[in-house]
Amino acid sequence: MMKKIFLYKLLEDQETELIGRFDTLKEAQEKVIEFTEEDEDTTVFDFYTDEQEYEGITERVRSYADACNVLGIEPMNEQSMKAQGFRQDEIARRKLETITEALNEGCKMDINDTDVRKYYPYFEIHEDANGKGIAKLAFADTDSAATITHASITQRLCFHDRDTARYAGNAFTELYEQILIEKI
Repeated sequence: MMKKIFLYKLLEDQETELIGRFDTLKEAQEKVIEFTEEDEDTTVFDFYTDEQEYEGITERVRSYADACNVLGIEPMNEQSMKAQGFRQDEIARRKLETITEALNEGCKMDINDTDVRKYYPYFEIHEDANGKGIAKLAFADTDSAATITHASITQRLCFHDRDTARYAGNAFTELYEQILIEKI
């Protein structure tokens, strides 16, 4: 566990929105300044900070079930999906989308926002001596749309930082393999 500065924005009806978690108060203050400069109706009084214990997201998301728990959703019923004709690669992709959403902690990756870097696991795929597909992990990032790097991974599988992309590729290699290597 570590301490983080949680930045919240006050909304109507005493609701709040988590803006982000920061290592220092100065980083949170800089984010508030950024918000107030972008929106003239927003003032510094619309925000507050709270120092809290925080367990890193990679400690909390070690499986698909963990990702569902973080997001507060029920896991998919894989048997039912298979009975409806879903292939294993489709189920794996949906699992990865859930895991990615949880690991991004609310950060939505907009493929059209060329000002934001996007990261994703990158695999080298080849066959072993027995003809079995093997994927080795690397990672990639892009200054603009992932398609510029000729990626076959959609924005739903992009991450907000390099370390999270690397973690996902290492921790969930089997799921990535299911969507990247056609099983015959």
